[in-house]
Amino acid sequence: MIMIKKFIYIFTAISGILAGVSSCSLDIPPADQYSDPDAITNVSTARSLLTSAYLLYPHYEYELSILGDDFCQTSITGKDMSQKNLYLWQDNSITSFAETIWLEYYNTIASCNTLLERVDNIVLENASEESAKAAIISECKALKALCYFNLLRLFAPAYDKDPQADGIVLKERLGLEFPKRSSIEDCVSAIRTLLTEAADTENAPEKNGWLSQTAVYYLLAELELYAGQYGQAAIYAEKILEQATDDMFTVAGYKRLWETASCKGRIFAFYTAKSYYADIQFNETSGDYFALNPQIVYGEEDIRKTYNVYPFEMEGEQRNLLGKYNKVNKDSESIQYINIMRYAGAYFIATEAYSRMVGKEDVAIRKLNEYLAACQATTLDEGLTGNALLQAIHLEKMKEFAGEGILYFDLKRLHSGSLSRLAKWGSSEDVKIESSDYRWCFPIPRSEYKYNENMTQNEGWPLNLSLIHISEPTRLRRI
Repeated sequence: MIMIKKFIYIFTAISGILAGVSSCSLDIPPADQYSDPDAITNVSTARSLLTSAYLLYPHYEYELSILGDDFCQTSITGKDMSQKNLYLWQDNSITSFAETIWLEYYNTIASCNTLLERVDNIVLENASEESAKAAIISECKALKALCYFNLLRLFAPAYDKDPQADGIVLKERLGLEFPKRSSIEDCVSAIRTLLTEAADTENAPEKNGWLSQTAVYYLLAELELYAGQYGQAAIYAEKILEQATDDMFTVAGYKRLWETASCKGRIFAFYTAKSYYADIQFNETSGDYFALNPQIVYGEEDIRKTYNVYPFEMEGEQRNLLGKYNKVNKDSESIQYINIMRYAGAYFIATEAYSRMVGKEDVAIRKLNEYLAACQATTLDEGLTGNALLQAIHLEKMKEFAGEGILYFDLKRLHSGSLSRLAKWGSSEDVKIESSDYRWCFPIPRSEYKYNENMTQNEGWPLNLSLIHISEPTRLRRI
């Protein structure tokens, strides 16, 4: 009971301090100011603190889907101007979003650092606890790396633009610091180190809600794709696909991805007991604020269509709304897992990696067609090459991951063309967001450079973000 009380004290103190700071969110007081260093002394309390870190991880997959090319506007989009403004990339909406997501990712990182600084205090009661301790450390490093990676992709330019450009702040320990932003290249190196250390542990949890060794390999594959190390990305992706089985890519297998039980088709998914993806719906009778991008079209035999598309009548016609979590909510069922990594993603990582390697474009097409054929979907033309092949891969990825907050990252990384902001039902184009637009890099929150003279702001954003008139702040959800 004493250990539980100590843990609760740590978690409450961390949550209160990090959520309520008015100064720099990275200026976290030294650990001995708010927690008992003796609180984390065994595997049980360490796992409890790690669980709290998982729960702190922010979930804005819906908002990132609004910013990407997943959706088009509907007849009722204007009934929530905060969502419409985010879709139209209004500066004030992105600024509000950036403030929130920056703080919440660094809160999660701080919780990971708290645990990593205390793992040496863990006393093992028996030999079997050694592997449990190693798994906790591995998962903690992987979760921290995931937060860093997302921050880097949101707040820094694409890697190939300039690896020496400012990335993010690498917060490696608790305590007051006024750090500079590390270069993008150094950030990638730090994330790679965390992941390679995590991958050394053989960790295969039974439930989807813990970061396994396979999940670490998935993150490494994504990281190397981001950094342009295509050969290494393909190696990691293939390592993951060695574990894939045919039953994952059947009607029953695909259905299990959106159900409450753990399933082997998921590599990793966050557990949630709260409402998720509810903001897309205006109400049960009127429909949703956004519909699927009309480019997303499935063949009649495609097994993904039933779960990815929700047919719904709006303005006198049947519209293709997002399925997945939205369908689960509309069917009054429960959501317990938020899919973050699944085997389909490894196919797409491998495919793009091969498509960028000299003489491997045919391998790329064969790899993706292997997955599409399993889904009974139309396969790619075997004659595709170059940019046409990359565009075809992205279109297939839209069909696979629409609404999951993934496509935005790809658009920024590929920067192959302008992003269309579509009018009602995608009938026309309201505006275009060019690949050179400064808003692809979120603004560094004012709280960070107000007290830290070493902090820099991203190009195009005013140093004093209060100059941006925020008349309709983005409504952000926390689950």
